[in-house]
Amino acid sequence: MRSLYETCEPRAEVLHGELREELFAARLKDVLDGTADPVYQDPAVFFDNTYPTKGLSTIVREVLGRLTGRDPGANAVLRLETPFGGGKTHALIALYHAACGSPAAAALVAPELIPQPGAVRVAGIVGSDLDPTGGLLHRDVTTYTLWGELAYQIGGLAGYQLVAESDRHTKAAPGSGLLDQLIGDRPTLILLDEIARYLRAAGAVPTATGRGDLAEQTVAFLLSLLDFAASRERVVVVLTLADPADAFGRESEELRERLAETRRVAARSERVITPAGDDETAPIVAHRLFRRIDREAARETAETYLAFYRRLAEQGTPLPHEVTTTEYAERTALTYPFHPELLRVLSLRIATIPNFQRTRGALRLLALVVRRLWERRPQPLALIHPHHVDLSLPAIVEDLTSRLDRASFKQVIEADIASRVAGQPAHAQAIDAEFTAPGRPPYAQRLATAILLNSLVQAQAAGIEEPALLSAVLEPGDDPVPLRRALDQLLERCWYLADDGRRFRFGTEVQLPKLIADEIAVVAVTLAKAKLEERIRQIWQRGALEPVFFPGEPADVPDDAGVPKLVIVHFDAATATSAVPDPPELVRTLFEQAGVAGGFRRYRNNLVFLVADHEQREGLVELARRYLAIDRLAGDSARLRDFSSEQQRRLREMRDQAELELRVGITRAYRFLYYPSGDAPHGAVPLAREVLPAQDQGAVKGNQTEVVVKILRQLEKLRLADDSPLPAAFVRARAWDGQRGQVSTEDLRRAFAQRVNLPMLADLNLLKRTIREGIRSGQWVYYAASRGEAYDAGSPEPPIEIAEETFLYTPEEASRQNLPRAGRPEREPGGDVERCPVCGNPVDACACGGDGPGSGVDKVIDLRASGPPAQAFQSIADRCRDHQVARLARLRVRLEGAGQAAVQEVRSLGIALGQLGRGRARIALKAVAEFGEGELLDLRFQGEESRSRPVRQVLESLGPQAQALTAWAQAELEFGPEGLAVDDELGRLAEMFANLPFGKLELEAEPANEREEVAS
Repeated sequence: MRSLYETCEPRAEVLHGELREELFAARLKDVLDGTADPVYQDPAVFFDNTYPTKGLSTIVREVLGRLTGRDPGANAVLRLETPFGGGKTHALIALYHAACGSPAAAALVAPELIPQPGAVRVAGIVGSDLDPTGGLLHRDVTTYTLWGELAYQIGGLAGYQLVAESDRHTKAAPGSGLLDQLIGDRPTLILLDEIARYLRAAGAVPTATGRGDLAEQTVAFLLSLLDFAASRERVVVVLTLADPADAFGRESEELRERLAETRRVAARSERVITPAGDDETAPIVAHRLFRRIDREAARETAETYLAFYRRLAEQGTPLPHEVTTTEYAERTALTYPFHPELLRVLSLRIATIPNFQRTRGALRLLALVVRRLWERRPQPLALIHPHHVDLSLPAIVEDLTSRLDRASFKQVIEADIASRVAGQPAHAQAIDAEFTAPGRPPYAQRLATAILLNSLVQAQAAGIEEPALLSAVLEPGDDPVPLRRALDQLLERCWYLADDGRRFRFGTEVQLPKLIADEIAVVAVTLAKAKLEERIRQIWQRGALEPVFFPGEPADVPDDAGVPKLVIVHFDAATATSAVPDPPELVRTLFEQAGVAGGFRRYRNNLVFLVADHEQREGLVELARRYLAIDRLAGDSARLRDFSSEQQRRLREMRDQAELELRVGITRAYRFLYYPSGDAPHGAVPLAREVLPAQDQGAVKGNQTEVVVKILRQLEKLRLADDSPLPAAFVRARAWDGQRGQVSTEDLRRAFAQRVNLPMLADLNLLKRTIREGIRSGQWVYYAASRGEAYDAGSPEPPIEIAEETFLYTPEEASRQNLPRAGRPEREPGGDVERCPVCGNPVDACACGGDGPGSGVDKVIDLRASGPPAQAFQSIADRCRDHQVARLARLRVRLEGAGQAAVQEVRSLGIALGQLGRGRARIALKAVAEFGEGELLDLRFQGEESRSRPVRQVLESLGPQAQALTAWAQAELEFGPEGLAVDDELGRLAEMFANLPFGKLELEAEPANEREEVAS
């Protein structure tokens, strides 16, 4: 597809700006007087610039055929009737030059029809030039009437003398006898242009008798003239009657009747011909503006556009069906180098405005457009589209506004489409500046220009539908996605652009964006910042991290080893930039100092900081102001009554969008995350920085604390409860001072909150699991001082508590202190006495009925199991059968958990014990719940199950309010001398537990106090 700069050559006068205003206003009288511009006066130039339309060729052929006698059947009267600017005067000038014998008329008719120069007398009268009151001044006479002017032009002063009395005084129309004296049988062409204008003025001039007016007499004379022409073989009258509504506006009913009478008179022997058809506007304009047009290039371009439109339609782009047809491609080739939509809007929309004057107005406007394009030479240029009407050019703006009585649209253009004020771009220009990538067209200005051209008519159907708009603006190679995005932006920002659900149109009344802009102007900055603070508190909520909002001094940030803190710095207190990775001074201070006195902060590894981007701070305030403005408008019921239902719907959508944009803006501004790191250079503040990724609109609706948690986990800086336990060797090396043989579990917890080279712990259960792993791997021994028991790899798993009275010992230190191991017989110092594995007494003092080493009780029966209830109870039953245990004396059930699940399991344990048919139940319960700063519940109970119920009720009541909670419980069931039958009663007990919402249970059973045969 070749460029227009290659395939078309504008006329020199177009490129040089020499198409003066008067060149577009053809005046018959100037041609008759010999004073017209050469483009009209010189026949050769005139016909070179004239496109030979079918109508014009027919008119000239018909007239010359009658004047020369070659076509005796030709009509004596021709009436040309089109709206102003439709080519009537141009046709009269063509007839004048042809009747005068100009050889150049051969461009329209066969040379043999052209008369010899001087063979035909020509008279031309323009209604707007006649003056029934002041007269039309000639060199030797002044004429006042239609017949007076006609007599003077045909017969000179002598001819005028024949009608002088009626012309000057009586105003009575002469009869056909005058015409016979003036014209006779000589070839005569009479051109009457816009007589309707003269009739309006003549209606105010009375005749001498006072019984009529000059308008009536003029109509009577026209009747005589037309009858006379019909009676002569070589006399032709050509008259133009413009549509009164277009030419003069509102007419009085009397004048309308006279115009109608004029038409009825003319209809007797006339032929009505239109000089130019609607489908000929394009070639007329192209011929007048371009010296050369490559028609092969026109065909190629039309085919390229057709393929482009069809491809877009297949991809789902909404386009009018007609643009995908071969007929439209043919129209594109015909209108080349203009896009069909440009000529359509000029000829069918703007041309309906009286002051535009159709072809004349289109020529005037398009001459400016073509010259501008060839001056600026935008690339590529395959067709001249509506958006190539450059609204930044004052001459074009004047042509489309003041000239058309649309001066109020100047402010529309200035505000929304093309501003000429430096530093104050129009909204479309601003959108293109923000969103247009290098090489991408200015889609917003394209769209706005096309919409404006379709809006100037200001009728009910003003504006343009989206499919037609897209087809008018898109060029081969364009992407409709950013184009439609630009359209959405225009609707958001333009002050005068409306969308009624069907069409987009510009009006002179302000639309929602302007009202919003005015409302934004009165929203105080302090109010906007208060809204920002409110939204920030809503966006980052408590989760694995506890938010601390807008601290101003170290005392505002707690210094403890509790839940890790997410410190969100106020956007006015400190910001950061991409270029400077170091933390802001306020962040350094908060990280290093604590308390009112600014002492040293102990728990530095328990803080992370979120800081806003300095470059986005002002934008945040504007987003908040916009949201508040729209929200205020949408909530004002009185003002809403003035809006249409479509505007109300649009306003609600804009409020939702503004709220979302505010949330997105906040999350994107707070993108600098500072966290403790042991990799900082010596002497530097041990804080590393991570830039958070931008969140999409769907993601920002959730708790943004989770985004920070996700990033910290990816950095392996934060560990959650469901993460794998930390390697025990790593903990001993990093969190436990190797020179010490023991450490309390609370000190271990504090170490993780203090040392920046350690991960942050968001859940104590992870630390508990880590402690268990260390016990199993032999890295340490766990010791609970309250129970006086130590647990190593050979001990049953203990309930882990993080407290001051629970400790971890190195195995060496535990042995040195001879800590009693849980689950193993205790040996007294200095003695190696063998004890009964059942009752614990020395074998020789066994109280359980054994006979010492030879009694057959050689092994301790291991009746322990863990897992979900059904699995754990089944495992106990299997072990009993393996060891031939028929009855159980007692059964211990242990559970441990965190959060609401632990509360539910403790409640379920109470339900199960309440349903116990027989036996005695004792329960031990420990629970720790944290509610807030300084609020702690430490609940402990040990005793009969019946007394535990109020304690469990306290836990069930307060548990849901806790921010963090851990619980441990153990129930010991004793079944009396007869014991619990393994074969049936244990199964029923298992079924009862399985039907309750337990997680993992730990079971430990003891055989009944009877001699059991144990398999060796």
